[in-house]
Amino acid sequence: MDKQFLEFWGSSLLAAAKSQKQLEEMAAWARQGFKGFEEMTALFLKSYGLSNCAEGSPDCITAWKKAEEDFKQSFKAYMGLFGLVPKSEHLQLVKKYEELKEKFAAQEETIKHLRMLLSESTLKDQGELARQFDDLIRQQNDQFQHLMDNFSKAFKKGSSGKDAKPAGG
Repeated sequence: MDKQFLEFWGSSLLAAAKSQKQLEEMAAWARQGFKGFEEMTALFLKSYGLSNCAEGSPDCITAWKKAEEDFKQSFKAYMGLFGLVPKSEHLQLVKKYEELKEKFAAQEETIKHLRMLLSESTLKDQGELARQFDDLIRQQNDQFQHLMDNFSKAFKKGSSGKDAKPAGG
């Protein structure tokens, strides 16, 4: 942090200890772009060495903009020491959080749907496998029945005629 910021902030805090109203004015002053509240502006000009700057000159405008940017950066760093973040950053993170929450919910729904499709596909494959197994058993049963019928016919032909021979002899 720059020396001027600390000097300005230290003086502001000492003054704020004397009057809560002055602290409220400082917040309003910063929100208004460092305009209004002449005492605060004078303190700012003094702290950043802009008191003797000719108002409206290009050098003064450039120095003012630099001082304003330095102040904002230092103020942000100072508030960061207390764990505070600017409202704009907070709102940006809240927005990003909400977007990610929606994306997560959509992905969860997609995962649920894909799991359901996978489950259906697995059941369909298992059903097809069971059907094919049933068909195989039916075919083997039919073939076995056909074989038994042929044996039966052959046995009947062999036992009814003279060609039949007793078993074992």
